Amino acid sequence: MAQGFGELQRKASANIAKAGVTSGGNTLFEKVKQAAGGEKKSLQWYRATTKKLSMQYKTNFDKFIRDERKDSMDDGINQDMNELRRWTVQGHMYLFEYKDPVTAAKLRYYDTYPLVYVIKSTKEEFWGINFHYIGIKKRIVAASKLVQGRIDVPKSTVHKYLLKHVDQQLLLDVAINEWDTVVLLPIENFVRDLSGLKFPIRREDVWEDTDENFYQKYKASRIIKGYGTSQSIEMAR
Repeated sequence: MAQGFGELQRKASANIAKAGVTSGGNTLFEKVKQAAGGEKKSLQWYRATTKKLSMQYKTNFDKFIRDERKDSMDDGINQDMNELRRWTVQGHMYLFEYKDPVTAAKLRYYDTYPLVYVIKSTKEEFWGINFHYIGIKKRIVAASKLVQGRIDVPKSTVHKYLLKHVDQQLLLDVAINEWDTVVLLPIENFVRDLSGLKFPIRREDVWEDTDENFYQKYKASRIIKGYGTSQSIEMAR
């Protein structure tokens, strides 16, 4: 059954507290849960805490991947449910680094650290909703609907990606109980490519562009696929 963000977060924190285990804090997600201490926190608290803890990854996305790799070798309760993948499947949300799109010179801007919910996928490419193109408040609403099984986003947030342009061809498959944290991460990085030179674009300007056509929507029901195991489906359900 679909649950709200608050309920997902409370259950995850409560499970850690009930087990009597202090998180090792390997990953950003674990650090946020540890800071919450199993208590219900306000949206403002999560935004401030997530922003503070994620600053170390702002200029070093590789550390984000390294921490998740380290966590994947952990055992037991300390390990989060996120997984590193080499390809995407429909119905999952991924965080990754994207380098030098084929159409970069034609784009007004693009995000080098996309947070993408995949709606279609093949062996070489995938299409999905990059939540970074939506302002924080509206992003939370859209992601909450997604948790409940409904896709309801501006069409302008849907983009196509090539796997060969994903750095190291590694994508972090974010478990649904971490979506409330990952949508708040201030790691979007919009740039414009001019003759091979990249110039930063303010995220607020991108959000304003999205708002101009916000109600031209892409709507659908969620379809969740897996990687051949029931666990890989349950982590996104």
